[in-house]
Amino acid sequence: MKRILSFIIIIFLFSFISSVYSEEKKKDYKNDDISPEWAPDSERKTRFGEEEKDELTQKALPKSTNFFVYGASIGSPGSINFNLGYYYKDIVIRGSGGHWGPHWWGWQADLGFSFWKTSVIAHSVSVVLGQFQVDPFAPELGRGGQTSYPTGTDFPGYQHRNPTFEDLIIRSYVAEQNPNLAAVLEYDSRDKQKVTLNQRYVGLTYDFLLGNFFLQLGGGVGSGDYKNPQLLIQLGYLFDTRSY
Repeated sequence: MKRILSFIIIIFLFSFISSVYSEEKKKDYKNDDISPEWAPDSERKTRFGEEEKDELTQKALPKSTNFFVYGASIGSPGSINFNLGYYYKDIVIRGSGGHWGPHWWGWQADLGFSFWKTSVIAHSVSVVLGQFQVDPFAPELGRGGQTSYPTGTDFPGYQHRNPTFEDLIIRSYVAEQNPNLAAVLEYDSRDKQKVTLNQRYVGLTYDFLLGNFFLQLGGGVGSGDYKNPQLLIQLGYLFDTRSY
């Protein structure tokens, strides 16, 4: 019995001493400095020196106000066009056109206002002035508003297709006098249906430049061999001189 009592007393003393030792360790831990290794201040410094600056700094945007554009497009006025233009603040000046033969050419001058422009995209509206001439192969009367085409001969009475009333009188007289000559002249006047169509116009267009992609769409009115209004459209690829 005495042994059991002595064992209980020893266990009690050991527990008491362990608890006292633990309390002393907690007090010592609380008194220690447990502040973080770095503490930013107003000068953005840490205990290890000045804080490193962000390496992913934003690059300067390209100049989006004044730059040239140059390239090529398809559509009006010359079917295949070379383009050269300049964007100055909100003003757009551009010229386009091509010359592919004595009767296949066109030119157009644009003066526009850019109402929305960033480093990537530019929207503008333009007043355009242009002219074109074509000699299409085998054209059909009535297409584009044409009622008469000039033919490939200068002989009186055979200069128009559709023939006028005066042309019919001359042709009937030639056929009565010399049927062979009439057949030759008839063939010459219809050989591949040679015609030359010319048009001058003014118009209003919407211009869209997205990166290097260029689109112009609008309408025009004018005088010549085509009826009004006319569709004006260009689709192309333009390089620019914006600095990055």
